[in-house]
Amino acid sequence: MTPAIGCTHTAFRIRRSAISRNFALGCLVVVVAASSAAHARLSLALSTPKAADAYSATFVEQAVPSLIEVFTPASVSVTMRNTGTATWIASEGDVFLATQRPQDNYYWCIQDNPHGIYTGNRVRLPHDVAPGQDVTFAFVVKPLSCGFAATAPFRFRMLSQIHGTFGDETPGADVVVSTSAQFVSQQAPAVAPAGAHISVSVTFMNTTNVTWRSADGYALRAVPAGSATWGTTSVALPADVAPGGTVTFAFGIDVPAIVAVYNFQWQMSGPGDVPFGQTSPATPISVVAAGSPNYQGLWWAAPAGAESGWGIDLAHQGDVIFATWFTYDVTGKGLWLAMVANKDLTGAYTGALLQSTGPPFNAVPFQPLQVHSVAVGNGALTFDEAGNGTFAYTLQGVSQTTSIVRQAFGPLPTCTFGLESDLRVAYNYQDLWWASPAGSESGWGLSLAHEGDVIFGTWFTYDVDGTPMWLAFTATKTAGTTTPTYRGALYRTTGPSFAAVPFDPSQVVATAVGIASITFSDGNAGVFSYSVNDVTGSKPITRQIFVTPGTICQ
Repeated sequence: MTPAIGCTHTAFRIRRSAISRNFALGCLVVVVAASSAAHARLSLALSTPKAADAYSATFVEQAVPSLIEVFTPASVSVTMRNTGTATWIASEGDVFLATQRPQDNYYWCIQDNPHGIYTGNRVRLPHDVAPGQDVTFAFVVKPLSCGFAATAPFRFRMLSQIHGTFGDETPGADVVVSTSAQFVSQQAPAVAPAGAHISVSVTFMNTTNVTWRSADGYALRAVPAGSATWGTTSVALPADVAPGGTVTFAFGIDVPAIVAVYNFQWQMSGPGDVPFGQTSPATPISVVAAGSPNYQGLWWAAPAGAESGWGIDLAHQGDVIFATWFTYDVTGKGLWLAMVANKDLTGAYTGALLQSTGPPFNAVPFQPLQVHSVAVGNGALTFDEAGNGTFAYTLQGVSQTTSIVRQAFGPLPTCTFGLESDLRVAYNYQDLWWASPAGSESGWGLSLAHEGDVIFGTWFTYDVDGTPMWLAFTATKTAGTTTPTYRGALYRTTGPSFAAVPFDPSQVVATAVGIASITFSDGNAGVFSYSVNDVTGSKPITRQIFVTPGTICQ
């Protein structure tokens, strides 16, 4: 068929003009021949439904963790329903689940879903989806790992590369993305006796942008999850922790009964017991056979509190106990006596009671040659299988026997002789301390009972007239983990005579006379500073070891 003269040129010239105009020119054949592609597109438009009807989707559900750590993989899922009339064909690579706000952003950095330049911001169709069917996109995100720094919400929408985005946008997920929890420090022994209950601590920093709230279920959990190696699988958050704040979990663990090496490792967990953030280092703890019972610590009359105002501190090393008894003389003035008690064949610890005089507490330098001790009586300490004790003594013609128990003002540590030869690694300071270097100022000392973050200290020294004087302080931890400092008010007390029966604690009068503080550089070295009635002083101190290698409390 021969086209009309002049129509060929006109047909090509008006190729994209209205079809009705071409019909009017009588160039239908030319137009059809020269513009078959345009006609095909026209026919498709006239014979198929609108794209909005063919491609539509509604949101069904999604599963997203409440907290996702940046640069850390997290599994999520989004379920959508095909509510259009066209089937989504997986093999065609046309339909995806795509990030939104902005579209195709890389903030969530979708993993293991390669698709050219869209790798990281689109999720491929897992299978064909017919109209009315649901499809679940299960995928892994790794926020910020694709280098997209701008924050984008967890929002997705279906996307066709031909027809554009369509259907519902997913609702905003209640998810926090942050650097989570940063490990700060932990205190756990390298060696522990089998079956003991010991104190440990773990510190984390909140590097999220939300407050950790104890009511929401934030906690410390053992690694691996559910491990009950140490008698507990999790420790509740002790208090809310604001962004940038730190929290120290101080708690007790039960050492396994079987001798072996066990890992000590912990991690934060959030609502729903979901772990997040860094883990603490996997610290090996060697569990060794338990030694003989050790009675190191501060004791007082039983039942606890019955005779508040006096006490006896025990430093127990091997088969020897160095006891310091803090009481009052017949005038009510503070009096301290010492006893080196050796274990006899009956299991009792017995020795002479010594009373000392020496240079005043503020003497500089302190002259140990001026210290004079005389035996003024004798004493005996006995203990039962339950760990209760009795203190029997004869002093200045007065003989008495008193039931005693440990003074507990916090978690009681477990003390073991010979457990560790390097006392510098100890983090519990319960022991008998004196001036450093050892023996340089023999004649005075500090008895420290350390429970939790509190140290009860008793300083036995001499008054300005050289007579025995003791002062007590309750020092709380104020700063530091590598060089912790404990600080508290110093008290001097008066009370009923050691011979008083019954001992009336209401007659004990404590008067604040100054401040005491101790800063420890390691487990076997510190500095004791004091201010007593405006007289200040500072002395380096170390543990008093009278039976090598000494005792460590945990």
